[in-house]
Amino acid sequence: MDSAGFADPIFARVGAQWRPHREAAGPFGGLHGGAVSGLIVAEMEQQAREDGLGLMLSASVLLLRPAPMASLEARTELLRRGGRTAALETVLLADGRLIAKGTASCVSPQAVEDAPAEPPLPVDPASLPAWPLKPRFPQRTLFDALDLRVDPQGAKWGRLLRPLVPFEYSFASIFAVADNAQPFSLRDPRHALSGYTFPNIDIAVHVSRPVAGGWIGVKARSDWRPEGMGLTDSELYDEHGRLGHACQTVVLVPQT
Repeated sequence: MDSAGFADPIFARVGAQWRPHREAAGPFGGLHGGAVSGLIVAEMEQQAREDGLGLMLSASVLLLRPAPMASLEARTELLRRGGRTAALETVLLADGRLIAKGTASCVSPQAVEDAPAEPPLPVDPASLPAWPLKPRFPQRTLFDALDLRVDPQGAKWGRLLRPLVPFEYSFASIFAVADNAQPFSLRDPRHALSGYTFPNIDIAVHVSRPVAGGWIGVKARSDWRPEGMGLTDSELYDEHGRLGHACQTVVLVPQT
């Protein structure tokens, strides 16, 4: 994980609890979904590393309740360990109440001759202009901990300016950035949607290789339906090229 600017993590470990920094907040009170899912996935990454489970290539987080700006407890369990694959689960609780849960899959590498591979397409996100539509709120939020850029194709690139947790992680950084795919797509004037909020109830990420560098590129598309529901679908990139895919189930809620 390559963070820049601030040393204090978004989540600090205090005994058996995680204490959120103010930049873990979302725009409407409580914690940002990207902070919640990032913390859960970082916990699973650490467990996978300690147990030698290989590379984390997929994870899915279900956001069950709004997460309060309060101390949190994470519990991680190894669901299965096979020959080359493993599965983990982490639950996140606030005052004993289940807030969110995630599962992840890990694969141990093994060389395969003549396997087709996505060609590298290096990019330098730091040279891109800042995203001019970056959301701003009266209070500090996760957006204030993100350096956000935009490329000529409209993809948004983000990196954390403050570490997510006080230990090594990389896969979790995808969640901290990609959870913002709805505003990435809907704040585009061509696809603007006024008068509604659009919370996601889950996020799932699949990649084909480990993350390279600290930047995550998100090329998002939101598909809304008149029944008040939809899907935000994103292609993911890093500094070496195409990385994988993210999907979020979204509900459309009129603003009051």
